[in-house]
Amino acid sequence: MSYILSSKTVFPKYHYSQSQIVDFLSTLWPKKKNLLAKFSKNVCVDNRSLCITTDEVMSLDSFAMRNDIWKREAIPLIEKSIELVLKDTGVSVEEIDQFITTSVTGFCIPSLDTVIMNKMKFNPRTKRLPLFGFGCLGGVASLNRAHDYLQLNKKGIVLISAVELCSLTFQMQDKSIENLIGTSLFGDGAASVIMVGEEHPLAKKSSYEIVDYDAFFYENSADTMGWDIKDSGFKLVLNKNVSELVNNNIPDNLMELLDKARVRKEDIKFSISHPGGPKVLEAMQDSLDMKEEDFSNSWKSLREHGNMSSVSVLNVLEQSIDDHLGKEGELGVMAAMGPGFNSEITIIKKK
Repeated sequence: MSYILSSKTVFPKYHYSQSQIVDFLSTLWPKKKNLLAKFSKNVCVDNRSLCITTDEVMSLDSFAMRNDIWKREAIPLIEKSIELVLKDTGVSVEEIDQFITTSVTGFCIPSLDTVIMNKMKFNPRTKRLPLFGFGCLGGVASLNRAHDYLQLNKKGIVLISAVELCSLTFQMQDKSIENLIGTSLFGDGAASVIMVGEEHPLAKKSSYEIVDYDAFFYENSADTMGWDIKDSGFKLVLNKNVSELVNNNIPDNLMELLDKARVRKEDIKFSISHPGGPKVLEAMQDSLDMKEEDFSNSWKSLREHGNMSSVSVLNVLEQSIDDHLGKEGELGVMAAMGPGFNSEITIIKKK
């Protein structure tokens, strides 16, 4: 087994209400004002944080410019989230055995984890695992990869860090429905999580235990979600069939996982899941025979911060830890989907 100790989220300094974002976009695309107002209402987002101002968003130019801003802004955010989670757990960077990083809104080579390790003086024997391309799936996938490591390294400590600066993917010339939805939905943030193996002394102080998980790949659905790489940056690919894929697959996927773990569906009492958007959350609720209140922290994260891709589920996890979601011994699920198209579902237990 593996154990989740803490999750801490940080946000960039520029905070905007949804109405401010709509007003800004309406000055750029006056003919799309009614559509923007419709989408901004339908996505159930009230506020978002951005790594640059809306005026600076207008000046975004080449891929290189956007990626330079990503490196400039992403690294301090990750550092701050790491400092918070280390302080909360009492763990030092020298104790980290594996360091997992994930982002899909920018990249650097050497990868982001090496930059952080040099700045924060990690143990040089720390095992690196940079993940790219998972998108919204990145948070849950990172937790599951940490679980795999801790199954074999029962005294180990894993640090997970995710950062997404979705505002840097804004394409001013793209007036497609996909981009209008994206500009209404996505926000920026970073989060870090500490996990330990079952023989680590801190395991007894954990909030949740990962019991089991599985991954599910859906063939011939690569056009569902992702990026088209352009000279001007990342152009959003977003197919309207996401909720259909959830409804058609998640119920059976969940039953496969529950059968493998020898758990009954009625034993699942709560959810800590990625808030991809209202339709996705509603599809998840229906698929799991759950109610909106069972996903309350997912809805709260969506309203307060928008969809932060891989960061969002770690923010939901933080809220769930703070709220002591679940009763001792109860089982819950953690789920997310992302480019591929792919999903991962995790069974967790409240400690």
